[in-house]
Amino acid sequence: MSENPLGCGVPTPENYAPELLHPIPRDRAAGDEGNIVHGLDHWRAYELSWLDGNGKPDVFFGEFIFPADSPSMVESKSLKLYLAGLNRERFDNTDQAAERIRKDLANCCGADPEVRIWGLTNYPDDCRLGDFSLIDHHPVSVADGPDADLLATGADSVGDRKIRTELFRSICPVTGQPDWASVAIAYDGREIPEAALLSYLCSFRSHAAWHERCAEQAFRDIMRVCEPKQLSLSMHFLRRGGLEINVYRSTSPVTPEQLMGRDARQ
Repeated sequence: MSENPLGCGVPTPENYAPELLHPIPRDRAAGDEGNIVHGLDHWRAYELSWLDGNGKPDVFFGEFIFPADSPSMVESKSLKLYLAGLNRERFDNTDQAAERIRKDLANCCGADPEVRIWGLTNYPDDCRLGDFSLIDHHPVSVADGPDADLLATGADSVGDRKIRTELFRSICPVTGQPDWASVAIAYDGREIPEAALLSYLCSFRSHAAWHERCAEQAFRDIMRVCEPKQLSLSMHFLRRGGLEINVYRSTSPVTPEQLMGRDARQ
């Protein structure tokens, strides 16, 4: 495996180069696994192209779905470079290409991902974030960093609630660039005041961490402080370099069929 290319000037490969894929260990803190019961990391690839069996270029839309318990994550810039290295490869069909990609990603992350390849006219785009009530109208101030003390619960149980914010921002821990996301939360338990939850999520605004670790920290803090009976949290990050990451964490099983379509900003 390569060194981490993020923040470095790495030339785009001219040919197939699986050795460019770079793993990042998940390195969860002790006790995290008890909270993060289920989850998936759902990547979308918008700059996917190779040659058909006759040497003609074609373009595709890709989805890569990783289990949250894989030993490692795939570093995004290394994946971008790897996919660029496929541009001159020949594949007789999309199944052949998908299998090549699946094997290479599995070797990198230490688990077996699901790879889906779509033509540009047949992608089933089903955005369900609209089912979640937007909470961004509440007045909040921004804390200096993630602060679980901002969370609170009411006395009454509210049953199933679905809420979301478009205001989430964190920082890439290597480049310092902002990462923007929509966050959707569904829970069953005592009411979590919307303003308190929004204040907490906005406290990540200057926090430097990978997408997956932001989602896991938020999931862990909400579970610990608010003690919901059920909790599902997803962060839908905007694309960078032709790749976008959607992180799902839940107390219940998460299947690929439950993944939500693209947010309006995606």
